[in-house]
Amino acid sequence: MSTPQKLYCYVDETGQDTAGEFFLVSIVILDDKREALKEWLQKLEKESGKGQKKWTKATRRQRKAYMEQIVADERFSELIYYSHYTNSRSYVDLTILSTAKAILEKAKEPYDIKVYVDGLQKNERRAFTAGLRRLHVRVDFVRGLTDEADEFIRLCDAIAGFLRDSLESDPDMEKLHHRAMTNHIIKKC
Repeated sequence: MSTPQKLYCYVDETGQDTAGEFFLVSIVILDDKREALKEWLQKLEKESGKGQKKWTKATRRQRKAYMEQIVADERFSELIYYSHYTNSRSYVDLTILSTAKAILEKAKEPYDIKVYVDGLQKNERRAFTAGLRRLHVRVDFVRGLTDEADEFIRLCDAIAGFLRDSLESDPDMEKLHHRAMTNHIIKKC
């Protein structure tokens, strides 16, 4: 039997403040490139001025500088996924569904995957794991993380905010979004 592919999945969402009008889930799935990308993201956060701030706390200039680098870097090709929904308040179910769709698109059997979800509480882990397994995802474990704790959760937060800005007609972010889709940096699932 071959060695399982080791994957790490990071998940964040935006839109719960819209009462179901807009909901977006961003997913980043990494493999053995994880450590090298971690160092690069730390450097990018510093250089862009975004630092460890959430998307909404960063200035427009910092956001744009950060996303321009992500969109231009082929190392992120086919690592970033998102799903966009309207007219639904089924936030947890949609987050689980989006995560499963991205994992099933990216993972090749055999695989081992660890899933990290922004803000997921300890008492929510079991239900999230069960939801993924019902959708045929073989998951090692599911954990909650905070934006302050991890570069990849901050990347998911930035992707979610960036895509929300784009889909809400911010012209600069729309251009970057188009470039990200064309270059296969970000993929809708």
